[in-house]
Amino acid sequence: MRIPLSPRRFRWLDRLSKVFGLVLLAVALEGSLGEWSLLAGVAALAIGASTIFLDPAD
Repeated sequence: MRIPLSPRRFRWLDRLSKVFGLVLLAVALEGSLGEWSLLAGVAALAIGASTIFLDPAD
């Protein structure tokens, strides 16, 4: 799926989504969120993988 971003902006979006997902996953694995840790872990995986199927516009 193509998104209307330049390749440079797409790389930033990709990096930020991966970092945010990784931080959220670390918080979830630590158990800091209590009952919400499982949901946060699943959300972290979805956020981190969200840009895998996207392509920047040329």
